[in-house]
Amino acid sequence: MSKSKTYLTENEFFRKKFENLLEFFSKKSYEFILAYDGVINQSTISRLEAEVEEKILQYNYSKSIIKKVFFITVELLQNLFIHGAEDHTHTKHNFIIIARNDQEIIILTANLIENKNVEKVKNIFDTINSFKSYEELKRYYMERLENNDMSDKGGAGLGFITIGLKTQPPLNYKFEKINDTFSYFELSAKLLTND
Repeated sequence: MSKSKTYLTENEFFRKKFENLLEFFSKKSYEFILAYDGVINQSTISRLEAEVEEKILQYNYSKSIIKKVFFITVELLQNLFIHGAEDHTHTKHNFIIIARNDQEIIILTANLIENKNVEKVKNIFDTINSFKSYEELKRYYMERLENNDMSDKGGAGLGFITIGLKTQPPLNYKFEKINDTFSYFELSAKLLTND
């Protein structure tokens, strides 16, 4: 009984967040390239990648912007798939929104994270956001690569560092505690389209 109640709480929490963000972007006159709330697996990742590629090519963006959008989307979808936590019913809660206006593209993802991992992930983003220049961040990336700092699930934040190198700083993130076990983790990256 309490397990299904917890599941509903997490499920409702994510659904409400997704709806609120859609409303927020709509009110600010953003156009949606992608808004997906559902299961993330290799099959949906492939489908969403194809959808983003098809949509992004409809705009008159430079090849550089198109490549960045595609890279960041793939990286963040893989992150949701690999690192998103499962709730007590072995369900993952996550979503992705890609929205644009005349000046920028925002790529935003959210997933469930265990409270015990929040501080570690927060430190990764605080470190990335602390660098004053592209060159400093690039140097840090190369150091991490050379030191082979890998986690048990992969790149020890290397993907996030790469996203940091391809976007307009900072990488915006937030955590909101849902219950004693889980938090909501939201990450958004911004690309200026008139660069």
